[in-house]
Amino acid sequence: MSSPTRFLSERPSDVHSSRPWAPFAYLNRRLDQLVRDLIAGAKLPVGARVFDYGCATAPYRAMLPEGSTYLGGDLPGNPAADVVLDDTGRVPLPDGSVDAVLSTQVLEHVTDPDTYLAECGRLLRDGGSLLLSTHGIMYYHRDPEDYWRWTSAGLRALVERHGFLVEEQYGVLGLAAAALQLYQDATIGRVPTVLRPAYALLFQLAIRRADRRQSRQARIDNGLVIAIRATRNDVSTTR
Repeated sequence: MSSPTRFLSERPSDVHSSRPWAPFAYLNRRLDQLVRDLIAGAKLPVGARVFDYGCATAPYRAMLPEGSTYLGGDLPGNPAADVVLDDTGRVPLPDGSVDAVLSTQVLEHVTDPDTYLAECGRLLRDGGSLLLSTHGIMYYHRDPEDYWRWTSAGLRALVERHGFLVEEQYGVLGLAAAALQLYQDATIGRVPTVLRPAYALLFQLAIRRADRRQSRQARIDNGLVIAIRATRNDVSTTR
């Protein structure tokens, strides 16, 4: 799946912040809601086992229904991981051992998405849920590297090729809101440090306003982030 590597522990401190003046404030709030929607749509059984495939700081652990078992998996060097991936990025868990695989902004960082999705299919029980979000028109960013972007149709085709039935698609930040987010990100580095919180706050307010005028389908068609909820329905998934 990828060359042997380690977890990238050094990240900007405000990347996951939802404070009003943080540069990704509105996006982070929408991503939190997206994950809640994905989990709710999966209708996880009581006592479900959920594997977070590329868990980073495990920010969504607390969102699972009470009684669920959360297993975070990541590269060597991540102290938040319950499961350490092997040198190929594969998971040392048995076939069909989880009820859901959660994958949030990971797929664009793996060198071989087909192998990654095949591993998702292997881990899931029949009828289990894949809850996956990735980047649509987001800018290039290393974590530790950044390889891919998808359209909603392309992501659906990729997931379906691995024997998944796509139940629902989602998008976060439609075209106008995404354009504002990208413009902020492209220019904020040239703003004096002391003025950056105010600069980000103005943009975040504009992004929220623009996004509220977008239809759900517009977000899916041209989202900064796109997502899929799918079920494993074919034991002959691509391996």
